[in-house]
Amino acid sequence: MKRTSVSLLATLGMGLVMALGKVFFNAPQGAEMLFNFTSRFLGVPWVFNLIHSLPGNFDSYAKYVLYGVTVLIFLTIWFALGLSYKSLAARIGKWGADAWFVALSVLSIGLVLMPLQGLGVFGLSSSNFFYPPLSAHLWAALFGLVFALGLHVLTRLSKNHEAEVDLAKRSSLRKIGGGVLLLAGLSVVGNSIVNAIAKAQAALDGVFGQIKGLSPELTSVEDHYQVSKNVFNPNVPEGAWSLKITGMVDKEITLNLADLKALPSVTRPSTLMCISNEVGGNLIGTSEWTGVKLKDILAMAGVKEGATELILKAADNYSDSFDLDAAMRDGTIVAYLQNGEPLTVDHGFPARVLVPGIYGMKNVKWVAEIELSDQEYQGYWQTRGWSDTAEVQTLSRIDTREATRLEDGSSAIGGIAFAGIRGISKVEVSLDDGLTWNETDLKPAMNELSWNLWNYQWQADPGNYDVQVRATDGTGQLQDPEVRRPLPDGATGYHKVNVKVS
Repeated sequence: MKRTSVSLLATLGMGLVMALGKVFFNAPQGAEMLFNFTSRFLGVPWVFNLIHSLPGNFDSYAKYVLYGVTVLIFLTIWFALGLSYKSLAARIGKWGADAWFVALSVLSIGLVLMPLQGLGVFGLSSSNFFYPPLSAHLWAALFGLVFALGLHVLTRLSKNHEAEVDLAKRSSLRKIGGGVLLLAGLSVVGNSIVNAIAKAQAALDGVFGQIKGLSPELTSVEDHYQVSKNVFNPNVPEGAWSLKITGMVDKEITLNLADLKALPSVTRPSTLMCISNEVGGNLIGTSEWTGVKLKDILAMAGVKEGATELILKAADNYSDSFDLDAAMRDGTIVAYLQNGEPLTVDHGFPARVLVPGIYGMKNVKWVAEIELSDQEYQGYWQTRGWSDTAEVQTLSRIDTREATRLEDGSSAIGGIAFAGIRGISKVEVSLDDGLTWNETDLKPAMNELSWNLWNYQWQADPGNYDVQVRATDGTGQLQDPEVRRPLPDGATGYHKVNVKVS
């Protein structure tokens, strides 16, 4: 057996064990850490704009494509290292070479990949919430051992049973390759299930309840968008979670989930939108959130005079910030229920922060620490060129692509409008490319933190109609008509669609 075959099989074996470790034990691993570094480039302005200019829905998969490329790079590096096994074993012995690869696996994590992410040497930085150093290095040792033993055993077999091993090699490649493909397939299916779940929202009263395709007032947990920097979101055990309030406070406090739930709570609908949402996009949703007012938690710690900024740190080593004024709003909460159920892993279990009026990237999930400071702070996305204030732009969207015929013979379409804490005062549609505008029927929002539903009815002959929509916020400011991409301040422009009338 050639050394390239030996190294390839050992690398695939290590990759398979790493995949199984991730699926069944959420094991920390080098490929994921390398991705956490390479994924930073997705936020570089020219890269982001290039991805979003590609046809189709590629921007939704870019993160996963990059992850796959990163895993391939990671395994290629180990394959290249494995080519040196025979010569290394000749100098220091096979067991010495095995020990070297185990040590190399541990040291690459502790001295290269963790520092690259700002987690400190061997992950000992206080900002490291995601990768427990001992666990990360024990898993790294195991993966290195699997790789080393694979090289050891295959090298020995290649001397004594060349022909038999050659046949076994082909079979192993097929099996290992099939296993990797199976795991990849399971991942794709798992992601598709969430997107394939049908909406089961109760029908709304009146015309709003009749319009096909109109968003429900409350978005189900399954249908509510979720975005994170991770391919694998942190699965934080309830018993291991705590929220620390630190920095410029009279006394630092730590709350576990039971402590948080014991505090007076509030339940209210609130709309959340991602800053990368395109005009007409679906990265927006409204859920009923239950949690504790952040200002009540801060009162327990006592905010020192001069503090102006809250720095939020999450269990996945994500961080962001917002100003103290936003933290003191009644609507800002540390939430632990979504639509009456505990948060899912993807939506931030055990707890997340909800801050009305600003984009989702500052509504930190898996929150682990809130630090009070008198210094401005640049978070994960701000260091990549995204807005620091992140105030929600006024948005209006047409949900229906085919008008609904009502009993009186008119045709009806509908959609949503949202302007953060400014509210919506008016929504208008145009059927003549903006020459004239017609005011719609606006359904009152559930509260001052939620989107509005709107509908428009007109007597229409069968055919296709180009329709665009615009909104006016609660201050009287008209939605910005200029078309801008999401980076850096959120998308602007009027949503335009072609509506079919049957």
